[in-house]
Amino acid sequence: MLTSYLKYLLQRKSEYGIHSPFVYDFMRKVLNDSGSNRDYDTIYRVARLLDKRKYIHYNLRKQSRLLYRMVRYFEPDSVVSFGRLTALNTTALALGHLQTKIYLEQSDDFLDTLNSMGIVNVNLIQPAEFDSEHFRRLNTGFVFFSRASFEDDTWDYLVDCLNYKTADSVFVFEGIHHNKAMEDAWEEIKGNEDVSVTLDLYCIGMVFFREGIEKQDFVLKY
Repeated sequence: MLTSYLKYLLQRKSEYGIHSPFVYDFMRKVLNDSGSNRDYDTIYRVARLLDKRKYIHYNLRKQSRLLYRMVRYFEPDSVVSFGRLTALNTTALALGHLQTKIYLEQSDDFLDTLNSMGIVNVNLIQPAEFDSEHFRRLNTGFVFFSRASFEDDTWDYLVDCLNYKTADSVFVFEGIHHNKAMEDAWEEIKGNEDVSVTLDLYCIGMVFFREGIEKQDFVLKY
């Protein structure tokens, strides 16, 4: 998607070109936070063990750090993930805020390894449990759709999540420019009448439903 990336480079803005206080604060405290953190080393260590990687590509490490900072910034009660997550992203979401409960589909062995390394706020769910109205009502504060979710049935739960979202909900979409179909889906999400702010970071898209904010779509330098 070279054309999409070139378009992104031409449209992206730095924090100094942003006039929304909400977005400016997010850029300053989350997007542009380049400080070191001991948790990052833990994230990489777990990923090497569970994902069986000797080397983690820079872009993957960069994205995991961003997910970590997102959870640290918003401090949601829970994060629900659709589509299978890598150990890298799972650990990043879990360590971002230890009081946040992470729900995802994975194996028991995966969870046991996380627990053995002191990561105890991850919970396993099966696809059938997504059909629980009670579950969905409780867990639409921070929703992460991995790139894999677009290729399986879990993408269909977006409609349900939208029905149960709140003004404080954050929806995060991975790989919004991965292919034409995902770009079209991203444009459709941006057009939802309840969406107030969207952030295009190229590798990730973020959607907010804040009240009292004029509808705006931002392409941000990342």
